[in-house]
Amino acid sequence: MKTAFLFFILNSTITFVFAQNNTTTIEARPQTPRPPFSYNHDSVEYDNADKTVHLAGTLTYPKTGGPFIAALLITGSGLQDRDETIFGHKPFAVIADYLTKNGFAVLRVDDREMGKSKGDVKNATSADFAEDAFTSIQYLLHRKEVDKNKIGIIGHSEGGFIAPMVYNKWPKLAFIISLAGTGVPGSAILLRQQTEPVRGLIDTAGFNAYYALTKSTLQDISDNADKPDSIILNDIKKSYIDWKSSQPDSVLETLHANIATPDMYAKQINPELKPWLKYFISTNPNEFWEKVKCPVLVLNGEKDIQVNAKENTEAIAASLKNAGNKNFSIIVFPGLNHLFQHCTKCTIAEYKELTETFSPEVLQAMVTWLNKNIKPKRR
Repeated sequence: MKTAFLFFILNSTITFVFAQNNTTTIEARPQTPRPPFSYNHDSVEYDNADKTVHLAGTLTYPKTGGPFIAALLITGSGLQDRDETIFGHKPFAVIADYLTKNGFAVLRVDDREMGKSKGDVKNATSADFAEDAFTSIQYLLHRKEVDKNKIGIIGHSEGGFIAPMVYNKWPKLAFIISLAGTGVPGSAILLRQQTEPVRGLIDTAGFNAYYALTKSTLQDISDNADKPDSIILNDIKKSYIDWKSSQPDSVLETLHANIATPDMYAKQINPELKPWLKYFISTNPNEFWEKVKCPVLVLNGEKDIQVNAKENTEAIAASLKNAGNKNFSIIVFPGLNHLFQHCTKCTIAEYKELTETFSPEVLQAMVTWLNKNIKPKRR
């Protein structure tokens, strides 16, 4: 089978980015919490220090007791609302509901330009979103319901990449729970995402050639991420010329690269040279994880095709060992996808077909770990 065209690389279907699809007909989502709630449920708004970012979210906490251990939830990539809504699923609402019923305070926040939050998105990178998370922590520090010495982060996907960045800025974090967070550079994440779907669609020679070009393109972006886009595109065109000259006609025809000029190839890449993506591709999470000394729980789904469990958990574990961190645990759950749903086909398309929003055993694992490692105040 031939591919539709050579141009798979860094296109609009990058699977690391959640694509919002709220117009799809949604089946029942039985786990979604609905009022009346058995806990306090406050709508909150606050600004960063220079008033350039306005954040809005929901803080939940038990009706009695306190001050409580608090968890800040950080969403995955792409624009997400406070519930991390995707295909009618609201995983952050489910997590917040479960944790709060078990005695914890939870803050979940709309990303910039989602819901009531405001701020520059076009030029923002994960580093900027880490600043937003720090702003949210500053807000929690002013809430009397929160134990100021026991504030931690639960980050999903990109949120799991951002969590150690926040720790590097504010090492008073009490804990980190990484849900399908990354431990390898974004270039490695995207290389896997952009090549694995092609495996089996073309012959071995075609796949190997496509893999080599994809890797070269991502490397060119990574090596030049701090340079003007024109320099990146020139390097990509040169690499494409070299790659094309090394391939037999049969491979070029299989990939339809025989009709793709360097300018055509560069034109495809150009829209993807956004600040967020360049930062993600060129940044190694190891530089942040290797400084984390607070308790860490790393959770991944075995069937995750967006953030490979084995590759990323091993990388995070190695970084934490280098940090001298002796209090971290890693659990890979069989049969779960990137959203921590029990899956059958375990494809991205299946997310919307499943009625389960978030695995109950993962929810329980988080509470069990928090109770053991963070020691909630006796009530």
